[in-house]
Amino acid sequence: FIEILRGGVDIFYFMPGLRYLLAVNKIIFGSTAFGYILLTILLPIFLYKLLKNLISEKIAFYLILSFLFIPIFENLGFGYFNYIHQLVRNHAETFSITIIVLCLYKISNKNFIKKLNPLSTFFFCFLLALAVFCRPNFLPTTSLIFIYLLKYILTRDYRLSAAALFGYSFIFLSFFHNLYFGNQFVLFTKSNVHFAFNDIFQTLNS
Repeated sequence: FIEILRGGVDIFYFMPGLRYLLAVNKIIFGSTAFGYILLTILLPIFLYKLLKNLISEKIAFYLILSFLFIPIFENLGFGYFNYIHQLVRNHAETFSITIIVLCLYKISNKNFIKKLNPLSTFFFCFLLALAVFCRPNFLPTTSLIFIYLLKYILTRDYRLSAAALFGYSFIFLSFFHNLYFGNQFVLFTKSNVHFAFNDIFQTLNS
């Protein structure tokens, strides 16, 4: 069990949480990426619901058609093929972005804040932390969403605030892993293990 938690490295590099999600996928679906494929199928559904909340149902319909088939903003990531490509490469962007879009869709629903309870608050904040655990460069995005939520629930009920803080505290999973197994204070990942930081690579004469 210690080796399972270690995840193959003492200090994380390259999308820490994805290895655990892929392991769970293999347990459930065998030697396939079927679990990740199912999640990727949900992305345009969540995106459509988010756009419908923010704009209108008609415009959301045309935008989601563009997202699926005619990527008018492909360089900004508004093209489904981008996320299929990340899935094929076994990267965590698609997973994390799907979670973030899901949370934004839920938050943008009318009376979302009023309907929150401690369990649902914990769940949404935990999902945001999970997105960061899989892809740490989404920390600014998820932090803004978390602060937005916290702003509206602080004055409502201390239990909601506690649930939100506890859920989002899971962003420190990487930190505790690196401290325990690598005995180093590394918040998310250690980038200098990349070949570009290698002494031999740096001394090459261009």
